[in-house]
Amino acid sequence: MEATVGRRALLTAATGAAAVAVTGGGATAQAGGTETVRVGPEGQLVYDPGTDAPHQILPGTTVEFVWESDNHNIVVETQPDEASWEGHVPIENTGFTYEHTFETLGTYEYYCEPHRSAGMVATIEVVEEITTPAPAVKPQVPEAALTLGVATAFAMVTTLGLGFFFMKYGGDYGIDEGD
Repeated sequence: MEATVGRRALLTAATGAAAVAVTGGGATAQAGGTETVRVGPEGQLVYDPGTDAPHQILPGTTVEFVWESDNHNIVVETQPDEASWEGHVPIENTGFTYEHTFETLGTYEYYCEPHRSAGMVATIEVVEEITTPAPAVKPQVPEAALTLGVATAFAMVTTLGLGFFFMKYGGDYGIDEGD
């Protein structure tokens, strides 16, 4: 059974795909959403995301902190003057969750009191627009791969050229036609 697609169905599908592409597919960050920060994932002494690089969110975003290992807390070190985030000072264990909605633009720095000296510190930045950092290094083709590609292209062109030459001009190759 052969399936056919009409012109109208094709145009409808293409228009829908274009609309999704233009709007970002609905995967863009929106104010009022929910984000999750893992506290001590896999026994590491980090907040994920937030320890390696600031975790950017939009105003009105609720951040849910989920404890994935034991003996952690959230102590607020700095925050914008207008903000009133108190963190969660009591030490909690695996399975505990805490959430806070960040409304005020600015930088919020916090840490885990028992593990601060081990580097368990993090930052949340409440911003008007999420920025995507540019890649640190521009991807490059390794020299060996480039050489192999050039050699392959040369071999292909040579083979095609010789094939054309022998097909066009042929040769007798020592065969007598009169015998």
